[in-house]
Amino acid sequence: MEIKPKKHRLLITLVGISLLAILLFLLIPLSYGTALPFVYWVHQFLLFSFLLGLTFINIKWLAPAYLFQRKFFRYYLILFLCCILIIVVLRQAETWLQIAEAFAKMAGNKVIKQQHGNRGVFVSFYIFLVEILVLGVNIANILVKKWEEEKSIRLRAEKDKVEMELSFLKSQINPHFFFNSLNTINALTYIDVEKSRSALKKLGIIMRYVLYTTSDESTTLVEEIKFIKNYLDLMKMRSSHCVNIDFAAHINSPEKKIAPMLFLPFIENAFKHGVSTQTESPISITIVQENSQLIFQSKNKLFDNKVLDDFSQKEQPGIGIKNTRRRLELLYANRYELSIRQKKGFEVWLKIDLDEN
Repeated sequence: MEIKPKKHRLLITLVGISLLAILLFLLIPLSYGTALPFVYWVHQFLLFSFLLGLTFINIKWLAPAYLFQRKFFRYYLILFLCCILIIVVLRQAETWLQIAEAFAKMAGNKVIKQQHGNRGVFVSFYIFLVEILVLGVNIANILVKKWEEEKSIRLRAEKDKVEMELSFLKSQINPHFFFNSLNTINALTYIDVEKSRSALKKLGIIMRYVLYTTSDESTTLVEEIKFIKNYLDLMKMRSSHCVNIDFAAHINSPEKKIAPMLFLPFIENAFKHGVSTQTESPISITIVQENSQLIFQSKNKLFDNKVLDDFSQKEQPGIGIKNTRRRLELLYANRYELSIRQKKGFEVWLKIDLDEN
């Protein structure tokens, strides 16, 4: 069961108070090896209360005002003075409570007025050590909490930045795909009206997927493949008889999650640069998934020399490919391999590990 941060902090605080109480009311008293007078317990309760008050003031005021602002000298000086003040008050309380006399009476000795002497120095040193111990644990806890909060803020900021960037990339991809599809239907209206109507219906199905399904961070493999099939059907309506599309998908786990429209830029690229109206134009697209491994591969001839081998710096790739590279880095960092090669034709090979662990 996950413990919420506030409950976690409360638990740590209660444990710390309990340990302090055990130290002052159990461990230290046991070291005497004898019964102790009531006034001694009053003295220990006062010490316990002062230490709790000091840690509370340290958490709520001193640490935020001085420690976190790197005013170290002033911070530790104030803590030192607070410790001295507590020692002075407790030493005075010993006199008021007549603790020394109570111990002497319990021991059967003649009650005499105790002088501070060596015993006073020892008691003061004992109280100071307890204060240092409690403050050391308290400061360490404060610094750990501060580090955790800053880490949480950094992680939240990084997550928000990634989400904003992904949203921006998707907003670029979707209009890019939409305008290409409209151009396809526009071309069909000059060739075959019935086909253009069918294409418009197909586009409606596709856009429903784009607008609603991809509003989430991920979709299932089976839905993504349906989308690709619809897109390929739409492109077949526009393409000439020279275009031969070979699409195959072998999926073992159709409900596996994947980023939506991740392969679309590669498929668009195949039609953009691999189609001719006069020459045989084969386009091969394969998607294979086994367990957590997903492999996408597309092959096509190259009729446009604007696409260079591995998208060298001589020519910048289109916005779709660039965005896909960036999306892969953001979503599947260290979990993907991408190879784009140009030989006799143009080939894209992409392998993704769908499992985060």
